[in-house]
Amino acid sequence: MEELVGLILTAGELLLTCGAEMARVEDTIERMGRAAGFVQVESYATPTGLFVSLHDAQGRVYTRVKRIRGGQSNIALIAEVNALSRAFAAGELTAEQVDRALQGLREQGVPDSPARPLIGGGGSLAFAVMMGGSWLEGLVAGVVGTLVLWVVSRMEGRFPKVIQAGVGSMVAAALVATVGSYLQLNVNVTILGAVMVLAPGLVITTAIRDLLGGELVSGLSRSAEALVIAVAIAAGVAVVLSLGGA
Repeated sequence: MEELVGLILTAGELLLTCGAEMARVEDTIERMGRAAGFVQVESYATPTGLFVSLHDAQGRVYTRVKRIRGGQSNIALIAEVNALSRAFAAGELTAEQVDRALQGLREQGVPDSPARPLIGGGGSLAFAVMMGGSWLEGLVAGVVGTLVLWVVSRMEGRFPKVIQAGVGSMVAAALVATVGSYLQLNVNVTILGAVMVLAPGLVITTAIRDLLGGELVSGLSRSAEALVIAVAIAAGVAVVLSLGGA
């Protein structure tokens, strides 16, 4: 039973650290707990903590508390854990198979692929053009966005997201301002496109989903996190521009 408790806790922990909404985390724990043979499953998830209580048929109660620290947004990993939990609940996978798969996902983490900054740069290019910028401004925003994501990726796991956002926005503003001194650019639109790679889109979406689902604690805390990150982005750009960046 102890192994099954650890398996369920690992699945919930992975979902939380990757930015899953609370309803998904608690539903996954409920499904896996029932499939593991527990007659009663209680769970309470917050962005920084996971509380699980499992009751077996003999009346024994297994209660665990897991502190969640840090984490990175990873929708792909959320989908993998979700699929594993459903397969386990349907009896298609054994506990040992699920445990091996979860440990592999934990070790894998967020892939540090060169394609990641490039894809983000493409988003910056598209956003700058969508906001009325020229193709030249979009190209500059795309290149700068790629460089910003590369810088931020080097900071992941070492600094809080707020610091990453602040430093990334300062790098973006400084690079665009430097290029703007040589080329005719709409600096404001170009900076806006470049910093969009730092926007806490998944955090905002998950916060709204939690609030709509009645998860007020996680919804408000994630809303506050998104707001602080947005302020850090704006502050980073403002610092550079106030120093004569544009």
